[in-house]
Amino acid sequence: MLVTMKVFYHNVLTQIQTTGSIAPSSRFLARAITQCVEKKPEPVSILEVGPGTGPFTRVLAQKLGEGDHLDLCELNGGFVNYLRQRLQRDPVLYAHREQISIYHQSIIEFGGENQYDYIVSGLPFNNFPPYLVQEILERYRILLKPGGLLSFFEYAMIRQIKGPFIWGNERLRIRSIDHIFKHYLRPYEIDRIFVTLNLPPAIVHVCRYK
Repeated sequence: MLVTMKVFYHNVLTQIQTTGSIAPSSRFLARAITQCVEKKPEPVSILEVGPGTGPFTRVLAQKLGEGDHLDLCELNGGFVNYLRQRLQRDPVLYAHREQISIYHQSIIEFGGENQYDYIVSGLPFNNFPPYLVQEILERYRILLKPGGLLSFFEYAMIRQIKGPFIWGNERLRIRSIDHIFKHYLRPYEIDRIFVTLNLPPAIVHVCRYK
């Protein structure tokens, strides 16, 4: 746990835009964001984007059945190295090491299409430029199989809280992200989970692309 915290905060200080959090995600958030992932009679494929130090990864690994596979897509090199080490040392992850693959690359450049039954995203959308948020959400839609599920989270009320205290381009950026979220959530969101036991509290969005 101490090693995980050290790796996390080192990356917060050096790459805050891609880390996007002040504390590792809690087990309550990990449970909420992964609860849509269910075992099926046939093998399922799961993609986790932005796994960081792996709080969601460990829960997803416990859900893997025979024939299932979990791909991890992480841009941050420090987190990639840590995940590779954790895959060998953590007993839960080690037990499923043959079913887990780690990819050090951007989600924009990742994979093909119609590949995954589930996508779990830990990316800090509120830190990104609007065009990138839209591009990533569209990439998720392409990567999911028909009827596949996407779950991602944001910190509760973060855009609403920031709004009165920011001006100019930053205010326009936040408003644009809010517009993009509404555009994607209105037709696709099937569930919304509030997680109070997290720092800060978070909202999990679960979407099914038609």
